[in-house]
This record gives sequence, C-alpha cells and structure tokens, in this order.
Amino acid sequence: MDMKAILAFVLLIAIVLLLPKYWDIISGGKQTPSEPTVADTSTVAAPATTATTPPPAPATSGDTTSTAVASIPDSAVSSTFVADSLWSEQRIPIKTDLFEGALTTRGALIKWLVLTDYHYNDTARKGEPLVMIDSTEDAGPRLQGPDGPSILTTAPFEANRNAIQVSGADSATVTFTAHTQTGGTITVAYTFYGDRHDFGMAFSIPDPSSEGLQREYLFGWQGGLNPTEPDPGDDNGHFAAAALMGEDVEKITSVDKEEPRKSFSGVTYWAGVRSKYFLCVTIPRTREADGFIVTSRERPIRYDDERLALKTFSAYLRQDLSPGAPINARYSVYVGPLEYSELKSYGLQLEDLVDLGWRWVVRPFALMILWLFKHMHAFVPNYGLVIIIFAFLIKVVFHPLTKKSMRSMRRMQLLQPRMEKLRERFKENPQKLNSEMMKMYKEAGINPMSGCLPLLPQMPIFYGLFQVFRTTIELRGAEFFWWITDLSQKDPYYILPIIMTVSFFLQQRLSTRDPKQKMLTYVLPLVFGFMFRNFAAGLTLYWTMYNVFSVIEQAWLIGHPESLEDTEEPLSVETVSKGGKRSKKQG
Repeated sequence: MDMKAILAFVLLIAIVLLLPKYWDIISGGKQTPSEPTVADTSTVAAPATTATTPPPAPATSGDTTSTAVASIPDSAVSSTFVADSLWSEQRIPIKTDLFEGALTTRGALIKWLVLTDYHYNDTARKGEPLVMIDSTEDAGPRLQGPDGPSILTTAPFEANRNAIQVSGADSATVTFTAHTQTGGTITVAYTFYGDRHDFGMAFSIPDPSSEGLQREYLFGWQGGLNPTEPDPGDDNGHFAAAALMGEDVEKITSVDKEEPRKSFSGVTYWAGVRSKYFLCVTIPRTREADGFIVTSRERPIRYDDERLALKTFSAYLRQDLSPGAPINARYSVYVGPLEYSELKSYGLQLEDLVDLGWRWVVRPFALMILWLFKHMHAFVPNYGLVIIIFAFLIKVVFHPLTKKSMRSMRRMQLLQPRMEKLRERFKENPQKLNSEMMKMYKEAGINPMSGCLPLLPQMPIFYGLFQVFRTTIELRGAEFFWWITDLSQKDPYYILPIIMTVSFFLQQRLSTRDPKQKMLTYVLPLVFGFMFRNFAAGLTLYWTMYNVFSVIEQAWLIGHPESLEDTEEPLSVETVSKGGKRSKKQG
C-alpha cells in the first residue's frame, strides 16, 4: 500500500476505536453501581387487566419506594385537615383513548398510569401496555415545599365523581376537595382529554403557609422513569432531566453523587424527565416558573446477570410565593412518547429533546429522513421495505456522481505508467513529486479526490439515519420480517452485519483497480462489519442494500464501458506528454 492508503487505514482504525467512546458521550453511557445497598431484583407480577387494578412493578431494583409520604406522621395530617370519621381512601379509575390508570383520594394523586397506545417489546412483557406510574412507587406529578414533601400528599380528599372515561376530542374533569382545621378549602382538579398525551392539573390553596408552603413551592415529576426497552442499559443511557430556561434547554444526564440536588434560577417554561423514547414533563400555564430543581440518585437493578445503576431523576418547577398570597395555579402534564411532530405542536421547544444530532449539520438531514420515512410508510406499511426503497432512491440520486467517479478512476488508470515514472524520477524529492502529480492531474482534467464524490454526500445522510434509528419512536418495535422484529435494535444473530460485510467486499472488489489498494478491499469490509455489529438493524439494512445496489450499478457500468466514455477527448498513456501538454493522439 502507498502512504495515502496507509493513512486511510489508520484513520479507519481510529474511528472504530473511538466510536464507542463517542456513543457513550452522546448517550450518557452505561453506569455501574459501585456499592448497591438494596436488593438487586424484584419479581414481576401479572399484568393489569382492568382500570381499577394497578399494574405490576417492572423488574427493577428493590429500592423503588420513596419514603417521602411515610415521613409525614398521621398526627400532622389529622391536626391539619378535617375528615369524616367514615372517610376511607377511594380509587378513581381513568380511561381515555391513550391512558388507563387510577387516581386516589389519599393526597389527590395519580396512583398508577399506563400508556395504552405503546407496549413493551421485551420477551417477558411483550404486548403489555407501558407503565409510566407504577402503583408500588411514589412517582408522578407532585406539589411540595422547597425542603421536602408537602402534607397535601397524604391529605384526605373527597372526589366529585367516581370515574373518568373520555374519548376523542372530549374532556372530563374530576375535582378533589379537602378541608383544613382553619376553615379553608383546598382543591386539586385533573382534566383528561380523550386523544391527548397531556392532562391538566389545577391547584387552589387559600393559605399555603398552613401547609408548609411559604416563600416558594415546587411542582414537577417525582420518582423518575423505569426502563421500557429490551436493553435497559441502552435505555438508561438516555435517562435525563431537562428544562427550558429562557431560550436554552438545560439537560442533566448524569448522577452527581457529590451534589444530588441542583438548582437553577431564571424564567422556566417547562421541566421534566425522559428515557430513550418517553417523556414526562410539567408545563406551567398560569405563569412561567422562577427556576428549575433536579434531584438525582442511582437505583441498582440486575439485567442479564449484570448490575446496572439506573439513573433516577426528579425535575421540579420552582414557583416563588408572595407573603400571604394564595396558590391558584394551572399546569399541563405531558406523559407520552418523544415523538417530534407531537412535541413540536406545543410550541415550547419540547421537540429539542428528540436527539437528532447537531442542530446545523446532522439534524436537518435526520428530520428530512424522518419526514420521508413517515410519508412512505403511509403507502408501504413495512419500515424494512421503506428502508430498501430509500436506499434505492439514494443510489439513483447519486448515480451521476458514481458515474463521474468511475470515469475519473478509469482516466487515473491510464495515467498509472506516467505516475510510476514520476515516482521513480522524484523519489528523493517528495515536494517536487507532489507538485508534478498535481500538475499532471490538472492538465489531464482529473480531480484526484473525485473517487470520494459518492461518499461525501452520504456522510450526513448516514449520520442522520443513525440518529433516526437510534432515537425516534417511529422505528421503535418496527418489524421487517423473519428474525428482524425490531429495526431500532441490533440484529440479535448478526446476520445482517455479515451480509453487509460480504456486499461491501464485493463492492470494493469492483471499484478498486489499483493493486496497491488491494489490502483495503479486505480490511475495509471487516472494519465496517465490526462497527455495524451493534448498530440498529435498520441502519445495517440500509447500508447493506446500498452496497447491493452499488454492486449492481458498478457491474452494469463495467459491462457497458461506452457509458463511461468521456464527452471530451479520450485519454491514453501518450495523451499527456512529458511536458504536460495534450497531444492529438487518440487512445
């Protein structure tokens, strides 16, 4: 191999070695607990079957139940609130087109909540609706004081209705009421919509100080999220807390054991927590919040006989209170998918939480690909076929560049004898050799970098595809056929990476003519095969089919050499004289 080939080979090896580190940086990486202090596993119960039966706890750590509620003694509750002697906790079932769950009159909280339009894809829970709030955990939207839980979370409320069932564009509201010993009335209202992933919450507290809310209060999502994907480690890498402060989205992606609570001040438009594909966010509707507070911790869980430090974030909006002022506040709570167009409809930059790459480089290509995929899927109901069609369209678009590249390589082959003479003549003077080479290329009308022409436009498309398959929920659980049951996950049997490696090898054999580059025809396919072994099956399918179409294209062009003829004077070995001038002799 010549020096350029060696440098290219070294660069490729460097890319392979550094890629895993890059993916870890952009995704947060997998974290391993150093000293777990709780049980590592729990038993998964049977799935819920009715709206009044809470769903089971997912298979996560035993460290799942917060002590926030338990820390408030019953004596404090009874001395603050008035309750009928016959009062008992009641469950209010919820059923919409997108949610099932239950509210409880104990604290006017959501007891459990599942998404009925999304399901688990792992073997143990496949087909079950996704649990967003588990009945065994103290999680969900919470109003609390700056230093801890509010006494409201255990207050005895009465509800004005015993069930919520709504569909389509309709909405329904349930109002919870509690009475204080001082004669005040506290209300908490939930409004659910039939066809939306958000619901409304409204609070009316006439004397916040009596409930321990004086200078400020917090409202947000407490308790984090549980993994929903077949690979909890990959899911955990995307766990984060975020808030829109001014025009910037602040993200907390790692657990800081030295500073588990972080506080940010400034105008805040929303705050929430996310996993790989799902989001829970609170949005103030009465006025913007005055800051953002996030708490973080690790929960050890066991997966495939390995311990994993599950990142758990709570994200709160901070609202300042004027002395003696009541709380009359409304919020929207979004609990649903990280789906770009749905989040964009809120007009609050929520769509920025969908990781589509660098804003001005990769993101536009990723959005274009996502838009095209969704529109094609409306006519072709299999994303695997959509990917194959897309690969074919890209090959058609870049065909002129491929043709130009092959024509340039053909002309380069004719110059090989001349190049060898120059190398022999100036072997002791590399600078002069380079100058003479460039002069020869210019006078022969050849761009030595033209062989890269088909590859360069592919790179932003490739990275855009990588982000689409890595983070967009549209491809989650998308089946192709046979063993490919989820295009967003890696091929479990590595069949596609092997096919891709073989197809890449064939393409390299057809396109490489320089004997000095022969080794690269063996090394490059192996390098790419190694890289693609853990990539999403959809991305590997795209690259495989692009290679297959490239092999067909190159075989046809080689079999029809007239298609590669120059429109200008054909070039032969003698066409470029030693002085560098074109002669009239034809080749």
